[in-house]
Amino acid sequence: MDYENKILQKYNLCNRCYGRIYAKLMRMGNKDRGTSIKTVIAMNFEKKLKELFEEKNTIIEASTQTPLSESDEEKIKKIDEEIYEIQKNLTILRKTGLNGIKNEYIIEELLKDEIDEESKDESKDETEEDEESFSDIPLTPEQKCPWCKDVFNIQNLEEISDKIVEALSEYEFDKFLIGTRLPKRMKELEKDLEVNFNESNMESLRNEFGRELGKILTNKLKKPVDKETPDIVVMVNPYNQKIYLQINPIFIKGRYKKTKRGIPQSHWDCRSCRGKGCEKCNFTGKQYPTSVEEIIAEPVMKIAKGSGEALHAAGREDIDVKMLGNGRPFVIEIKEPKVRKMDLGKITEEVNKSEGVEISNLEYGVKNDVRFFKNEPHTKTYCALVSIVEDEIENYNFEEERINELSEKLENLRIDQRTPHRVSHRRADLVRVRNVYKAWCEPIDKKSFKLTVYCDGGLYIKELISGDEGRTKPSISEILEVPCYCKLLTVMDVHDEDNPANY
Repeated sequence: MDYENKILQKYNLCNRCYGRIYAKLMRMGNKDRGTSIKTVIAMNFEKKLKELFEEKNTIIEASTQTPLSESDEEKIKKIDEEIYEIQKNLTILRKTGLNGIKNEYIIEELLKDEIDEESKDESKDETEEDEESFSDIPLTPEQKCPWCKDVFNIQNLEEISDKIVEALSEYEFDKFLIGTRLPKRMKELEKDLEVNFNESNMESLRNEFGRELGKILTNKLKKPVDKETPDIVVMVNPYNQKIYLQINPIFIKGRYKKTKRGIPQSHWDCRSCRGKGCEKCNFTGKQYPTSVEEIIAEPVMKIAKGSGEALHAAGREDIDVKMLGNGRPFVIEIKEPKVRKMDLGKITEEVNKSEGVEISNLEYGVKNDVRFFKNEPHTKTYCALVSIVEDEIENYNFEEERINELSEKLENLRIDQRTPHRVSHRRADLVRVRNVYKAWCEPIDKKSFKLTVYCDGGLYIKELISGDEGRTKPSISEILEVPCYCKLLTVMDVHDEDNPANY
């Protein structure tokens, strides 16, 4: 505790701000805490002051018959200096809002306020009568406080809360949170108090301001404050009343099927104009007419009125690959939505009217679903049409016996797969270990066969078949000793806890 009053000697803090320095001690409001601590400090000063007065009077009374000795004069001088320092501290305490200090202990010259010139100038816009009376009004301790500058006065809080209510009027939300932005000089003041005065029980003004403003807004908005998952975070600068809205996204999860080849999972900018629009893309800026992402997002964005969207899925299939079975898990993220509550059934119906993409099991999700879908290990079942490469088709045939044996050779087989050439521009050049757990091979003719494989997610099936110039080992081409490739590929299913494989 600052019984020597060093903090107030440097910063003339009001009662509320002084109490905030000790916010982690005792369950009480900062203003009451600050008043109480200042009172104890003032009582200690007054006690010491009385003792000094008594000591001084004793010396003077003892020398009524004879002049004061040099040593006595020196003692009185030191006592007067101590008295002045204590009176100066008591004056600071009075000046910063503590009442009850006796007037005889106050140094009047130090108590005088400098009139706030800015306020004085503003008063000139009022009537002459008001101008004359205003010039004599002293600043309150809160207005003089270098930390809060009276931002907690009810008028300031009401004005800010009204601005927030107006700003939020175009958004649908159930819960909110107040965040406070402090100017740089206020952050430096707080750091000085915490570090140089070693005050570890302090809380930031941002916490208290957010708490007090939150109480007012809860009443006005009839909505609760939520520190964990707010729909909207309102950032406020309490000193200039500037407001910034952070509209948190909504997440809708489900599963999608792609029943038509030629549709990419996500939007691709035109390679020629890079999204600007040109003759080659018919000025759409797109490499392909549509994508799974756009088909799913369009009806959602239309209702939610968001500023943007992003599709997060458990892996991706190539543009020429179908996605069947129960579908691939996905989360669609809608950024800065104005509408948060939607009829997911109607959205499902709207998406399923499209040609090539179907969705199911739509429900609201959370941000962690994005991490879960991207990080959770999935297993997958693929079906591929395997053919001999065109250049060698006359030189090789698939032997039926070897095709039938291939199923056994692939079962529980470890695959060391270096990043394929075709994705090396966007993926790190690593050797990844994946496993084939089960495989089924059905001969079609001497030049092709059907391959169904159950394996780890992340295994590139096209390269498992071709070998990718030795980057995938072992490969089907290597096992059969026939150069082959994947002519057609379909993801038959993506397996997880909700959709396990039954092989």
